[in-house]
Amino acid sequence: MIYKFGEFSLDDQLFRLEHLGQLVPLERRVFDLVAYLIIQRHRVVTKSELVECLWEGRKVSDGALTVAVASARKALSDSSDSPRMIETHHGRGYRFAAEVIETHSIA
Repeated sequence: MIYKFGEFSLDDQLFRLEHLGQLVPLERRVFDLVAYLIIQRHRVVTKSELVECLWEGRKVSDGALTVAVASARKALSDSSDSPRMIETHHGRGYRFAAEVIETHSIA
């Protein structure tokens, strides 16, 4: 599936994030975070759910998730102060807030 939002597109089959047609390099876990939040965009995803999905249940610090979210925001030209893409719901988790259009991947 290809998810288009703002000036970005994310292809979850080719593991590509593009901005205006240019590849945005991402670490695997950051890509997975963005993809998961987009797919689950109709709800707030808890921090524990993200840790379970992205780190496969391994024990990680809250800081590791915070760093991954900050990297995702940077890649999306987003800000925690004025979020357009990733909203923080303090004490609960995160939600992908941008409008998304889904199209089918050709690959």
